[in-house]
Amino acid sequence: MYIRFLLFISLFFIFSCKKTVFDAGLENRITAIIDRVPESYDKKLNFTSDEQVGDCSNHDVLYIDKIEDDGSIDNKHYRLTLEARDYFRDKNNCDDYDEDEQLRHKLIITAFAEEINDKMYIKGSPYVFYSLDDATNSMLVEYHLKENRYGADNNGQGIKYYGFEAEIEIEELNFGDGTASGFFNATLYRANNVSNPSDFTGVESSPNVDLFNPFSDDPIGNIENGVLDSIRIENGVFQRITLIRNY
Repeated sequence: MYIRFLLFISLFFIFSCKKTVFDAGLENRITAIIDRVPESYDKKLNFTSDEQVGDCSNHDVLYIDKIEDDGSIDNKHYRLTLEARDYFRDKNNCDDYDEDEQLRHKLIITAFAEEINDKMYIKGSPYVFYSLDDATNSMLVEYHLKENRYGADNNGQGIKYYGFEAEIEIEELNFGDGTASGFFNATLYRANNVSNPSDFTGVESSPNVDLFNPFSDDPIGNIENGVLDSIRIENGVFQRITLIRNY
């Protein structure tokens, strides 16, 4: 009886201490849903970062940079930059893709933290100013629709969206094998004018849209006209993507 008890205790500790493997999403990729019309169920766009095969570039990377302390109370010590590109459809890589579908879009998430841990949670706020060199906000998300599936590209400018209202949860940060895994979501607002809104699903056609650009002289926006053009980035997942530490 005593031996059985010891065996039970041993097995309990073995399984309780066993590390849980992160298996959400796609291996070595970033996936998300771009909800262009939140009140509609049929206007969602799938985002899947391109596969790195052959001579294809790495289109899903998390960079971590250390920011030198300048003595400011609001200074963040580390900058995390998640970059993802979805330029090739069907097979989802530069060697084998569907040339009839021209959709190209990319996603950049920038987050700031005072320390780096293997598990982290960072949430942004819509009420503070942001710049890459002097941030008082913990997050900024950028989504750039460079070209839709029908080839419309807004005179070469595409459509850009920015947002502070975002959160990222890092479930695994493994410097040993250079990988990172986790979740994210965000609410973004259109930053530039669109010459032909009817060419793009979900784009507000009103000429009075209050544009949102954190790099302009009016980063927060006035919202005096009450017209906003927003999108949601939902169900964002990155599973064991490339992790690059620059310090």
